[in-house]
Amino acid sequence: MAINKQWFPASTGAELSGASGLIGAKSEQPTPVQSEFGAVEACCAIDDRREKATMLQAKAQILVSHLVRADGAPGATAYIIAPKLDLEIGVAAGVTERSGSEPLTTAHPVRISSVTKPFVAAAILRLWEMDKIELARSIDSYLAVEHISILKNGGYDAKAITVRHLLSHTAGLRDVFYTNAFTQMLPKLMSGQVRHRFTLEEQLKMAMEDGPRFPPGAAFEYSDTGYLLLGAILEQVTGKSMAATRELVDFDRLGLASTWWEVLEVEREGVLTRAHQYEYACGWDSYDEDPPHDLFGGGGMISTPRDLATFFHALFHGQVFERPETIHVMISVVKTMTPRNQNDDVYGHGPQIHSVGDLTVYAHGGWWGLDVGYVPELDMTLSVVGLRRDIRPRYSEVFDELILEAARLHIKR
Repeated sequence: MAINKQWFPASTGAELSGASGLIGAKSEQPTPVQSEFGAVEACCAIDDRREKATMLQAKAQILVSHLVRADGAPGATAYIIAPKLDLEIGVAAGVTERSGSEPLTTAHPVRISSVTKPFVAAAILRLWEMDKIELARSIDSYLAVEHISILKNGGYDAKAITVRHLLSHTAGLRDVFYTNAFTQMLPKLMSGQVRHRFTLEEQLKMAMEDGPRFPPGAAFEYSDTGYLLLGAILEQVTGKSMAATRELVDFDRLGLASTWWEVLEVEREGVLTRAHQYEYACGWDSYDEDPPHDLFGGGGMISTPRDLATFFHALFHGQVFERPETIHVMISVVKTMTPRNQNDDVYGHGPQIHSVGDLTVYAHGGWWGLDVGYVPELDMTLSVVGLRRDIRPRYSEVFDELILEAARLHIKR
């Protein structure tokens, strides 16, 4: 059985319409009467799915255990939602804290860093569905005067940058977390030597260092600064904090009981203690950086492996957006060229888009060491979280390996 690489063709910016091809669409074909032979065949199919599900679960357990035993992570987890295999399962290995003894589970929250971005993008697209934001409109229509002034002083024209540019990382904005001003502060923040809660305005001013990277719309380059501005737009349009994401995406309806904005929201009741996340090479522990430097849209959220997989599954099964075409907008690609000629993942309007073998994956990674994504050809959602970021590439390897294992099981007779 061949597995097609593409699910939706990449677009070049225009809002797409039509829901054909969306997984979960209801068929209007009549259900055939099942013969006795068909009943036996269905029973065999159920047994086959169970066997494959057991094999995939076992593979996941082996891989996360290997991250702990062989790669030295304090703990690692994976969560899989695979309806075609009747499988939803979490696996874990190790502990929540380097010197502790509490076993890590997929219910333990972690800082999700840049995986916050798809949540922010979904909230912005919900506002677009509600006709409160136009993606092609310039951001000076939505930002506070103070933020427009910061951009102007940094050499940017807010009238030339659109909401779409921010979503797709094509605005030419310098990444605040790769400026000299921030990188000099980072070791002191992460070690706890300095405790400082940045304001959004402070970070925007840091991002103005050395001016624009390129004219808006000319290229693609990943930039946290664009999502800081999207967070500012969320606040300006809704009149609330960025925690308005909760209502716009409807966390409660989706069952995201262990997902919240750090500092901006009160910690959720009844959740487990947040797991420690480390950078061994530098001696950093996520608990030493309090408050976190990343709060305003580029990061800032806490969640669990289960909630992350649940959110991505909901995104691609028509449970977040009101209109089927919105998911097409979210995964549409504007530009693939980067000014540094790096092999960056292609980026849509919230998710990264890359290939694993012949499969297309809509995903996002986080700085602390995690990946979550959806594979439409397999109708499979997967999250992998590790607690040691200096072996970050190993988590991505496990993520890809589980996708390839699932593909092998799908085509196995």
